[in-house]
Amino acid sequence: MKIKKLIIGMVGLGLLLGLLGIGLNAQNRQDYSMNKTLCAHYVKLSRAEVEADNLPLARVYAQKAIQANPWEKAAWANYNDIIQKLADNGDIEDFDTFIEESTSADKPKAEAGAQFEGC
Repeated sequence: MKIKKLIIGMVGLGLLLGLLGIGLNAQNRQDYSMNKTLCAHYVKLSRAEVEADNLPLARVYAQKAIQANPWEKAAWANYNDIIQKLADNGDIEDFDTFIEESTSADKPKAEAGAQFEGC
């Protein structure tokens, strides 16, 4: 008799925990759906700004789309397209500093024993 009550109690506890797990999982699915919808909204806004030739704002919307759903391939493709267009136009922030650093390698090297600032 005691064994039956113990087994029934364990089964009941297992069902209760199972139902709680399903409820928590459903909440996560809802959050993911909201993020997926928000991602699609930001991708749409980003593409509208690209058509209006406002690439810096399109880049911001594309970044927000990726933050909303980092697993969405369309968001990454949209972001890559915008970055490519910015690079083609030469509008990427600090783009000139990278060019200056690459050309500084061609400059003559300091001789051995030279003093460096801060040493």
